[in-house]
Amino acid sequence: MNFIKTTFALGLIVSSTFIFAQKYEPVVLETKKGNENKSVSDKKEDVKYFIQFGIMSRNHDQFKNKYGVGVVYENCVITTYMSEKAKKNNQEVARYLTEKYGESWKKDLEIIPYGL
Repeated sequence: MNFIKTTFALGLIVSSTFIFAQKYEPVVLETKKGNENKSVSDKKEDVKYFIQFGIMSRNHDQFKNKYGVGVVYENCVITTYMSEKAKKNNQEVARYLTEKYGESWKKDLEIIPYGL
C-alpha cells in the first residue's frame, strides 16, 4: 500500500511539471551610452535656458518675458553626462545675462541655477 502511494505521488509530481512548466526565454537588455533619451534640454541651441533638476516648484514666465531666458526642469535622476551638460549650459547663460543686464537678473530669477 505504501508503494502505491509513493508511486502515485511521484507520478503526480512528474506529470504536473510537464503540464505546468513554463517556457524559458532569455531576455536581452540593451545598454545605452550617455543620455540618449530625447529630453527637453535637446532644444535648439539658439534659445537660451537654464537647466534645473527636480520637481518644478516655481513659474518663471515673468523672468522669461523680461530676459528672454527660460528655465527647463529635467528629471530628478542625474547622470554624469547630464550634470556636466547642465553646468556648462548654465554657466554660459549666466555669463550672457551678466554681460547684458549686470547682476540684477539673479534677484529676478529667485533660484540659484544648477552648477553656479
